[in-house]
Amino acid sequence: MTLSLSTKQRYQRQKDGSEGLFRTPSRRDRDRVRFSREFRRLKAVTQVAHAGESYLYHDRLSHSLKVAQVASSLVKIFHERSDVSPEVTAGINFPDKSDKLGKFLDPYVVEAAAHAHDIGHPPFGHAGESELNRLVKHYSTTEEDIAEIGFEGNAQSFRVVTRLAAHRDANSGLNVTRATLNGMLKYPWSRRDDAMENNDEKWGYYPSDSDAFEWARNGLDDYRTSGPLKKERQTLEAQIMDYADDLTYAVHDLEDFYRSGIIPLHEIFRESLDEISSKRRPDDLKRYSVSSRDHLDDFEDYLETESDIDPNEVEVAEIFASFAMEFDGSSKALVTPFEGTDAERRELNEFTSQLISKFLEADRKENPQAVYLESIPTDEDGFNLNTERYRVHIELLKALTEFYVISNPTLMQQQHGQRRVLSELFEALYGEADPEKVTKSAIPMPYRDRLKNIGESGTSRTRLVADLISSLTEKQTLRLHKRLCGDSPGSLQNNIIG
Repeated sequence: MTLSLSTKQRYQRQKDGSEGLFRTPSRRDRDRVRFSREFRRLKAVTQVAHAGESYLYHDRLSHSLKVAQVASSLVKIFHERSDVSPEVTAGINFPDKSDKLGKFLDPYVVEAAAHAHDIGHPPFGHAGESELNRLVKHYSTTEEDIAEIGFEGNAQSFRVVTRLAAHRDANSGLNVTRATLNGMLKYPWSRRDDAMENNDEKWGYYPSDSDAFEWARNGLDDYRTSGPLKKERQTLEAQIMDYADDLTYAVHDLEDFYRSGIIPLHEIFRESLDEISSKRRPDDLKRYSVSSRDHLDDFEDYLETESDIDPNEVEVAEIFASFAMEFDGSSKALVTPFEGTDAERRELNEFTSQLISKFLEADRKENPQAVYLESIPTDEDGFNLNTERYRVHIELLKALTEFYVISNPTLMQQQHGQRRVLSELFEALYGEADPEKVTKSAIPMPYRDRLKNIGESGTSRTRLVADLISSLTEKQTLRLHKRLCGDSPGSLQNNIIG
């Protein structure tokens, strides 16, 4: 068995159905995710700042759309380098046997996977995720016979796509292809897998969804399904989606908070440029020289204590200075505060565009391969994605957002309140989720119907409540909390979930 599944295996669905005449299975997958209620919900779910904080901040929906675009672009770069037929890249034809790369690297699969990868993330972002994890473990161990392993956004996304989302058949989710399911599995293991230390951090599916996971992985050989739990377990399409996810978060969230004045990116650039040799610093930047490195010192202290980046080994100032010096636009835009002028907006858009191009293609004249495919020695058809050249650069950009925004006391205060809302809402809904009292339950549809069949479905009471809460937007969460706590009953005609 080769690492690349056959075309028939890749595009197989758990429940067979007509594929139609005008779309390939992967294009159909992308469209199913894109037109689902669960995908639309992401418009009102936190990316970093809470949904509604600013009309211009990225939310989970805009983030997912950009991940799809970046991932698809990278696939097309690889197709062009490997002379894959344009008809295959465009999704018009299936690859033939001689098409070594095209037969298991499909741009529509990575688009579908990118759209779906955050589809199960709950209200209030990672703060909501960690609180639901705590609540699920607490209620299942203290109130029920079945101890649930917790809540995880990636596992919930897999559950939504394979089971919860409404499409045509009950309990089959969106019924996407095996290729797309594997493409969205950033963490293709469960929490109970003993092969990974500290695997409480991230996992890709719940034990109750193991049938769907095993079906998705069927046909992949031991290289992807056994051994240490690391990125090589991902399929190539999942590796590309995962890289695009990191890259998009690093660049676009940084842009958000530089625009709003929370991240002093211009000060980081000024101090970094001042630290490199004056002979290397462009003349037009010398007049922005500064005499201190206060911002760099604070950031490097954070890196040393709170991250995996060692500033004693990584030339932090050198990397940031290189970003500024390689920029083709007006250097002034990067070393002065952002005030929102037309010129500054154009320059910032150009800067982020050039950063993404750098991390996808590097300098096209000197080295056209920032990321590349490397062969797997044990399989002549297998490839892994190599992104090591710029990995630390991307991690540094992500760390800026983590230091200046995610560690911000104001955000911590907001998250404290959000956790309280989720805790009180979970307690109220759990009390109402009594399968013996369905007709008098405050559980809304469609979860009231699911409560009736909770014994047959194999879903625990705790998991049903977690499914309900994680299906809400943040506005719905706050309204339902106020209604159940008696703060704002609302209208009888407004069932909130809709």
